[in-house]
Amino acid sequence: MKTELELNEMILGVTNKIRERDPELLKYLDEMPITVPYQENPNITVKTLTSYYDSLVVLFEKYEKNHAKNVLSDKVENLPTTEIVTMELDNSYHNLLTEANNLTISYYDVGEGTIPIIFLHGFPFDKSMWKGQLDSLKSSNRLIACDIRGFGKSTDEKTPLSIDLFSEDLMAFMDKLNIKKAIICGLSMGGYISLNAVKRFPERFEALILCDTQCIADTAEVIENRYKAIEQINLDGVTEFNEKFIKNVFHPDSLMHKIELVENLKNIVFANSKDIIIAGLTALANRSETCSTLDAIRIPTLIICGREDKVTPLAQSEFMQEHIEGSNLVIIDNAGHVSNLEQPEEFNKHLHEFLNSLDSVSN
Repeated sequence: MKTELELNEMILGVTNKIRERDPELLKYLDEMPITVPYQENPNITVKTLTSYYDSLVVLFEKYEKNHAKNVLSDKVENLPTTEIVTMELDNSYHNLLTEANNLTISYYDVGEGTIPIIFLHGFPFDKSMWKGQLDSLKSSNRLIACDIRGFGKSTDEKTPLSIDLFSEDLMAFMDKLNIKKAIICGLSMGGYISLNAVKRFPERFEALILCDTQCIADTAEVIENRYKAIEQINLDGVTEFNEKFIKNVFHPDSLMHKIELVENLKNIVFANSKDIIIAGLTALANRSETCSTLDAIRIPTLIICGREDKVTPLAQSEFMQEHIEGSNLVIIDNAGHVSNLEQPEEFNKHLHEFLNSLDSVSN
């Protein structure tokens, strides 16, 4: 019988093979037991690991044999991989779906509370990046993490993407769930959407949490670089872009010592199609600035930034803190652009403190 270590290595081997040869399959694996990013591995039995490994092998071999490069057959899509994760993994959440703004939106909805907290992920990630926060806060709050249009399981390969559209999707999603007001928490691109939504629909938000993000629009140089990246992707595919992107978002210590975390996020990034990566880059390049309206924000605001964030540098968070009246800035040491994943305990502590301060004010 194989040991847990041997099975983990076998699972990683098959996953790497899928990422290299058939990355479009990654989105069908859900959150793999060996790559939950925010804490030590859950206690998974050898039996479960064996079943999970077997299901990966069947998925990969059947997909390769049938050459189904464009559309998964129902038979392949319904392999037992997700069943294993759902039934056996303590920290998994049910994948919920709803229709809003001509889109099927995939989301988690856990916990209870009067004012829900909605988490918006960054580019090119998905809602699973927030599982560490959901786990930490669900005992005292209602928490919703959704896949943004085109990403994760909120699939849309055709509609031109924009920050305005994402903001409108958010409003339609809140309406569908009968949410009149929410606390919004966005990281990176999720922060762009949050700022856009608060600017356009201020009456819908109780508080704002901005994580590793900024209010500026792209400079001419950054826009040029984004379109150069798009040209390169069209010529050579997404591998080089994705690999470089992963290296940029992490603190050097994470790249060296948190291999499992890095691998997990890499799997999420590689699960995106070439078209969605291009559409996302275009949306980022064409977004409008929100700096000029920061002084109109009148709701409690928390700003969080990794000290070594290369993508949206700390100076940008400091600027927002200076211009949003009463806002608070916290800096996460030993973290880059994904501070919620790299230092979850520190990140969650500040979320708890901020949410408790809201409760004390309302009382």
